[in-house]
Amino acid sequence: MALKISSKSVAQAKSLIKVGKINTDGDWSFTSDDRNALLKSVGNDWKKYGSWFLVFDDSADEETFQRYKYPYGKEGKVWRKGVIAVKVRASQNNWEELTDTADGLLRMIDEKEGKSIGGVPEYRVFTLQELRVEGDDKEPVIKGYAAVFDVWSEDLGGFREIIRRGAFRKTISDGADVRALFNHDPNFVLGRTSNGTLKLEEDERGLPIEIKAPGTALVHDLVISPIRRRDITQMSFGFRTVRDRWGKDENMNPPVYRELLEAKLYDVSPVTFPAYPQTYVDVRAFLGDLGIDERVISAILIRRRYGIEPGGKELEELRKYIEILRRCLPDASGTGEPGREPHSAAVPAGVSMHVDDDEVQVHYAGIDRRIDSAAREL
Repeated sequence: MALKISSKSVAQAKSLIKVGKINTDGDWSFTSDDRNALLKSVGNDWKKYGSWFLVFDDSADEETFQRYKYPYGKEGKVWRKGVIAVKVRASQNNWEELTDTADGLLRMIDEKEGKSIGGVPEYRVFTLQELRVEGDDKEPVIKGYAAVFDVWSEDLGGFREIIRRGAFRKTISDGADVRALFNHDPNFVLGRTSNGTLKLEEDERGLPIEIKAPGTALVHDLVISPIRRRDITQMSFGFRTVRDRWGKDENMNPPVYRELLEAKLYDVSPVTFPAYPQTYVDVRAFLGDLGIDERVISAILIRRRYGIEPGGKELEELRKYIEILRRCLPDASGTGEPGREPHSAAVPAGVSMHVDDDEVQVHYAGIDRRIDSAAREL
């Protein structure tokens, strides 16, 4: 078997995306019925059929289904979740070129749909011995590394992560207007690249930063003095993922990992504690009050997505959590269903839940999080 990426198929996918022939919401599958319907729709023309697959096996006959691999669309459209499936399979097989090809198509789709690259902002924290302040109190300069390359993170909820060299090169060369904040607070600005009070660059080690902080008493008391005393020893950066690569290594714990290849920077920040967005803290606290560990759910979904079946203990935990959520529900009469606890008054206002046999949906203060027990997509 000799698998090769089809440049003609990639070009067709890009052309379809440019004219808006995209399915962004449908659940992806490509069954034998889909295969037969696609061949029929192109008048049994095998070359046209093959253009819907990003890869071909040049050892197989051109007029066979076995020749064409990694479908990315059907019904005349590029399917976003189909491209995600290509990326996942390519990552599992350590096929970097195909992973990058799928990444490029996903970026085109998101840009066409007017979506922000990479979804929600992410934050990473590094503890550094050399976070320091130079200069005097009137013109203090904070120096350190906001990120370090080629160092494995701790378990981030079912996966580990490593930042590769070059991850910030493009965002820096593009002149991104990055802020230096304290504790990621936009009300506490220490510097900014656009006016030269924040300098960023890449070196062999990571992302060194230099902040020309304001020489005010407030900054001195809350930031400069604690850094000098080494009360504050951590730097963090906020970013959106532009390009990454997922993989699996059974020798790691957990075995699923992510390589961050390109990121769009938003801010760098000395921090007192590793921070999470407040909405995430609220959801975690709410689930914790119910006796649900969201890290277990996250680990199961991530591992299922990358072909790692959850163990019996994990499935037992998930079933327990589903039953906890069921007990939060009132029955239609509001009197409580026999054999179940009535609706708990302890559930916070603004929370509503809906549970089916196959899925749990939690709506919290405008947050819609879908936990799909089949883990088709995260």
